[in-house]
Amino acid sequence: MVRILVVDDHPNTATTLARALAQIGPSVDVVSAISGTDALEKVKDKGVDILFTDMIMPEMTGLELIEKMQNHPGGKPSYAYLITAYDVPGLKVTAQRLKVNDVIIKPVRPEKICQIATAAIDEMKHATNPTGKKTPAKRKFKLLLADDVMDNVTLLTRYLEYEGYDQIIARDGQETLNKVRDEMPDLILLDVNMPTKDGFTVLKEIREDPTISHIPVIILTAARLDPGDVQSGLNLGADDYVTKPFDRHELMARIRTKLRVKEAEDVTRRRNRELNLLPEIGKQLSARLDIKDLANVLLKRTAETLGAIQANMYILDEEEKEVQEKYEVVLNPSGDAEDLTPPAKLIQHVQGTRQGLVIEDAVNDPLWQVDASTYIRSALVVPIFGRYSLLGLILLTHEQESYFSTDHLLLLQAIGSQAAIAIENARLYSVVVQEQKKVAAILRHASEAILLFDEHGNLTLLNPAGEQLFVVNPVKLNQPLPAGPSYESFIKLIEEARVSHMSISGEITWPDQRTFMAFIAPIEDGGSVTILHDVSRFKDLDRIKNEFIATASHDLKNPLTSIGGYAQLLGQAGQLDENQKEFVERIQHSVKNMSDLVQNMMALAQSDLNANQKYEAVDIQELFKELANEFAVQAKEKMQSLEVQPSARTVHVNGDSLHLRQAFRNLIGNAIKYTPQGGRIEVKSAIEADQVVIDVEDNGYGIPAADLPFIFNRFYRVRSGKASEMEGNGLGLAIVKSIIGEHGGTLNVESEIGKGTCFSVSLPFYKNQNTQEAIK
Repeated sequence: MVRILVVDDHPNTATTLARALAQIGPSVDVVSAISGTDALEKVKDKGVDILFTDMIMPEMTGLELIEKMQNHPGGKPSYAYLITAYDVPGLKVTAQRLKVNDVIIKPVRPEKICQIATAAIDEMKHATNPTGKKTPAKRKFKLLLADDVMDNVTLLTRYLEYEGYDQIIARDGQETLNKVRDEMPDLILLDVNMPTKDGFTVLKEIREDPTISHIPVIILTAARLDPGDVQSGLNLGADDYVTKPFDRHELMARIRTKLRVKEAEDVTRRRNRELNLLPEIGKQLSARLDIKDLANVLLKRTAETLGAIQANMYILDEEEKEVQEKYEVVLNPSGDAEDLTPPAKLIQHVQGTRQGLVIEDAVNDPLWQVDASTYIRSALVVPIFGRYSLLGLILLTHEQESYFSTDHLLLLQAIGSQAAIAIENARLYSVVVQEQKKVAAILRHASEAILLFDEHGNLTLLNPAGEQLFVVNPVKLNQPLPAGPSYESFIKLIEEARVSHMSISGEITWPDQRTFMAFIAPIEDGGSVTILHDVSRFKDLDRIKNEFIATASHDLKNPLTSIGGYAQLLGQAGQLDENQKEFVERIQHSVKNMSDLVQNMMALAQSDLNANQKYEAVDIQELFKELANEFAVQAKEKMQSLEVQPSARTVHVNGDSLHLRQAFRNLIGNAIKYTPQGGRIEVKSAIEADQVVIDVEDNGYGIPAADLPFIFNRFYRVRSGKASEMEGNGLGLAIVKSIIGEHGGTLNVESEIGKGTCFSVSLPFYKNQNTQEAIK
């Protein structure tokens, strides 16, 4: 019993072929399958004598199935035939390497398959080594002779054999059509007067069949010599019209001419078929996001298509252009891979020319010489260029010199372009996945509540810390926050950010009476992200601090009064010498400074506790003279120049002198603090309309632009740059802004990293006097 396995992913085709083969006789057992996996399953415990398999199938190709069948437990098939629609370069070489007996090009009639199977069965009966059959080393042109007169056939056969052509004989019109479709000859010599169908009818049907219409036809006749017949034949699509008797040399010359044209056209058709493979390869690559998987698919398909024995892909380092990753597929029957690494000069050449190249002699090529002991004799190299740089190389090798052609190069370069897109997509996907993991980790572990709202105000994302805020009053995703007084201030702040398209921050009170500092930033495509930082503890600490400062300042007043009083009484207790008088004056001066400081601390605490303010006319020039003396020592210690440039005339503003002193003390203190040794601090005042503008400018570290909108928020600290290294509680500038605001003034800042900062304060004149009286 001879077992034949037929595999085709089209069930109808597989069934049709199986039925046709079953007609060979009762000694034939035919098994059909619709995929490689299905085939292996159906014959897992059976031997197979003859295998017919389609090339392109899901899960595995026909070549892969043949390779697996060679290690089949029931023994490898005695005969294996590969059926394909694409006669691509290198396919037959690869098939020969896998001991495939023949590659059959579609379309193919079931009768043709039956003939091949019958011949194989006959050979199995008589040959001792049926698998030793070899494919002819060189393909000959195959011509079909269609003539019902045997003398004519004999004569033409002798001529064609002399020229080295293979011949197929057909004796009537229908047989001619059948053999044309089955054998796919390179040229047809067609007689006109034949049984069943005449030559013109046969010619018409050939030209109407797209699968065989490209085959050149020379009409060769002794009966239809009229010019009208010649015209009819040519109009029907004959490539030439030769009448008998003919000149042998002329006929052979005409045949050679048509075959040259046919050969050129075959190259074009083959190239088109190769290009048709690109969408399939592109589809395979686009479905993969792992570079290793992508490389294996690309290299295996490419090596099989072009007949290479080894295919390599090299991923290069972006900076050094050295091999970073290496992938390989080996189709060498021995399974041994050559360790191939492209030299630097080859990489530089490809990068410079941005073109691939064919290496005809890999042992002696100036760009790359492989060891002569390897089986590599020719190579094909193409670059994988991304949008911005060289990503890698694809290398195919073969054991035969000058194996690869320009057609191979063009096809592989097109595949390389597909690979570049796939590699960049895979890298981008990997980056996106990593970034998603980072964002998820940040959201999961962040102590601050993070909320994301869409352009309609619906809550779309909530991290675990944010979920804890809604334990009592749960909210649902993709819905807005509940309306009402509980979230009124929060919703109002979100709406302000949405309308202004700017980042906004502010304090909000949560329904559980906790205080949060809310930072809201718009998102480019709509919506906003909100970060809520719980500052309730800081608010409580601030209140306790203010109460403590107020109490401590009040308690310090009595001992300071006593010290000052007794210092005055020392002069009345007896005569003091000059040194003693100086000591007493220093004590009294220090007591005065301490009293002023205590008073300032108490006033600041009372301001934070919303105590009543005391407004009066404040001399700005006098205030800055005192502050200059106060900070002179600090500036001197850092070798800084502290310059106070008062306005041309005395200016009075309406304000609380203690609070204003505290505000400018903070500004000047910060300027000294955040300016390196040897720096410069300037305090300038100028009159503009009905207000005075005071600038406190330094050439210190500067404030990053990203931090400028938030530096007046309480508890905010600069998060980058040199200024972030300084200690502080983030309250100084907030107090300045509060005091200036209470006085009806404005506070602005300009800063540049490495060049310094300038705070500008505008204060209105003393309100109980007109402008001229306020300026004296």
